[in-house]
Amino acid sequence: MSRRVDEVVRGPIKSKTVFPVLILHLIKAQPDHGYGLMQRIADVCGDLVAVNTNKIYPLLRRLEERGFVTASWDHPTKRSRRVYAITPAGEERLRRIKMSMLPYLDSIERAVKRLKDELYERVPG
Repeated sequence: MSRRVDEVVRGPIKSKTVFPVLILHLIKAQPDHGYGLMQRIADVCGDLVAVNTNKIYPLLRRLEERGFVTASWDHPTKRSRRVYAITPAGEERLRRIKMSMLPYLDSIERAVKRLKDELYERVPG
């Protein structure tokens, strides 16, 4: 199954797969609050995956509703930041997403390599 790179990076794969897998992956490594996750995603992806509060908080709520993450207030007696942690169901979901996502990431990698080879590594003949 071959897809154009822009379809993989900018299409439904991005919104339905990249954000959830990044969030689940990052909170599996270390529970975090929404803003912290936004910063960590930016560190990992740079401008490739733009994330803002209008995207991350609704997604965190959906992941919580589906039982993939839990959330608790970081201060027990006052309302502060909600810290998200992965659940066993979230770990299983992460595993499944990563397995199905790998062919798409490999496709992106191959396409970028072909483009780079074409533009920079081929010797004119």
